[in-house]
Amino acid sequence: MTIPWTLERYIFREMGKTFLLTAAAMTGVLGLGGGVLEMIELGEVTTGQLLRLMGLVLPVAAALTLPIAALFSAAATYGRLSADNEFVACRSSGINLHVLFLPTVVLSLASATVTFLFVNFLIPGMVRNLNEFIGADVGSLIEQRLARPRGITLGGRYRIYADDTTIDAGESNRVVLHRVAFVEVDGEEWVRHGTARAVDLRFRRDESALRAAGVMSGLSFYDRRSGRFADLDEQVIPTNELPTLVPPQIKFLNLGELIRYWARPQAWHEFADALDKLRGSVGRRMVYDALLEANQAEGHIVLTDGATRYTIQAKSWQRAPRDGGLELGEATVEEEHAGRRRTFIAPRATIDVTKGDTLAESGVRVELYEVKVREGQSTVERAKETFGPIAVSPVLLQQVEALSEGQLLSAGAGLAPGEPVFDRVERATTVLDNTLRKIVATISERTAFSVSVFVLVILGAALGIVFRGSHVVIAFGISFVPSLIVIMTIVTGRQMACNAGTHWLGLGLMWSGLVAVALLDWWTLTKWVRR
Repeated sequence: MTIPWTLERYIFREMGKTFLLTAAAMTGVLGLGGGVLEMIELGEVTTGQLLRLMGLVLPVAAALTLPIAALFSAAATYGRLSADNEFVACRSSGINLHVLFLPTVVLSLASATVTFLFVNFLIPGMVRNLNEFIGADVGSLIEQRLARPRGITLGGRYRIYADDTTIDAGESNRVVLHRVAFVEVDGEEWVRHGTARAVDLRFRRDESALRAAGVMSGLSFYDRRSGRFADLDEQVIPTNELPTLVPPQIKFLNLGELIRYWARPQAWHEFADALDKLRGSVGRRMVYDALLEANQAEGHIVLTDGATRYTIQAKSWQRAPRDGGLELGEATVEEEHAGRRRTFIAPRATIDVTKGDTLAESGVRVELYEVKVREGQSTVERAKETFGPIAVSPVLLQQVEALSEGQLLSAGAGLAPGEPVFDRVERATTVLDNTLRKIVATISERTAFSVSVFVLVILGAALGIVFRGSHVVIAFGISFVPSLIVIMTIVTGRQMACNAGTHWLGLGLMWSGLVAVALLDWWTLTKWVRR
C-alpha cells in the first residue's frame, strides 16, 4: 500500500533529523564538558594527553547520548504529528496506526544494537587505549606523581620520593630517579626507611596494569625489625604494580573478557593476587609443619644455607598464635661455619618465615632473646641474635607450587578464625564471590540498559501521541521521566547485585523496570493509541 509507506518515510525522515541534531548537541555538551573524564576519574593529564583523550571521549559520549536522542526524537516527532491531527486523518482514511510505528521500531532496534556494542566493546576499548597511551609516556607519569606529596607507590610495598628524574631517550620504559628517600612497608608496618643515591626503574605493561621493577643503589637506611642502621651498595626492587590513571576494574572489561573471567575467575588479577597470598600463607604453614615433624622425628632440626649449618634443639615447641610461626622454650642453637663452632642458648626463641613476594623469595629466620653465646672457653651475653633468612627447601617449594586452586581454598578447614591461613582463605573466597557477582551484575546491567533503549523509544512515541507532545518541553518530559525511572532501577539493582545479601534481589530490580515499561508499552499501544 503506497500511502502507509509514504507516511513511514516521512516519519522516519523527521525522526532522523531530530535524532541527529539532538545526538550531536548532547554529545558535544557531554564530551567537551568533561563529564566522561570525571566519570572515569582522570585527574592527571598533560595538555597533549588531553587532546588525545578528546578523540576517545567523544565516541564514548555518543554511546551515552544516542539512546536519549532516539527517545526524544520519537516523542517529539509523534507528538507533533498528533498535535497536527495527522493520526486522526490517518484513522479516517482507514490506515492502521500501528503500521506507522515501523520507523520507531527500526530506530529503536538500531539504537539498542549500537548501544549494546558501545557499552560492551567501545567504552572498554577506550579505557584500554587510555592505559596504552598513558603507559607509553612513563616518564611524564613518573614526573607528575613525584610532584605530589605522596610520591610514587609501588604495589603498596614501597613509597618513593625523588628530587630529580632522568628519562632514557633510547629506552622509553626506563626511568632513573636521583636523590631518593624511600619507605618499605610490610602491611601496616614500616620495615625500613632511608635514602638512596639513585633508583633505576624499568616498566612493563600487561592487560591489567603497569608494573615496575628496578634497583636502588647507594642505600643508607634504618631497619626497624633489627633495630639498627645499615648501608647497602644495591637492593633489588621486585616487580610491583604502579597505580595508573585508570585502574583495571570489572566495569571496564568488554563482553568477551567478562565471559572469560566468568568461566575462569582465577585469571582476574584481584583473585589471582588473593590466591598468590593464600599460596604463600599455606606455604609458610607447610614449612612450620615440616619443621615440627622433623623435630618430632629427630629431636632437633637442621637448617643450612650452604656455608653455615644450624642445629636447633628446644625443650618446648608451639605455634605462635599471632602469625602461625613457632615459639621455642629453652632453645639451643649450634652454629658451624668454616670449621668454627658456636653455641647459642636462650630461654626463648622464635622461628618464622619472612614475607617475600613469593615463598621462593622468603626464608626461614630464627631469633633468640637474652642469648648466651659460647665459643671455646668464652661466653658473651646478647639481648638478641638473628639467623637467616635461610632459603626454603626446593622440594617443599615444588609441593607448594603444585597445590591446586581447590586445595588452596580448602586449606582453612579445621583451623580457627584468626589463624593466617584461615584468614587468607576467607579473603580469597570473598574476592572470588565478589568477582563473580560483579561480572554477573555488569553483564546484566549492560544488557538491561541496551534492551531499555528499545522499549523506551517505543513508549516515547506512544506517549507523544497520547499527550500530543509537539512542544519541546513536553517531549523532553515524556522522554526524561520513564528513562530516569529505568536508569534508577538499573543502577540501584547493579549496586545491590554486587552485594552478597542482595544479589538476587538486585538482579530482579534491574529487570523489573524493563518489565514495567514493556507492560506500559502494551497498555498504551492497545488502549490509548487505538482510541
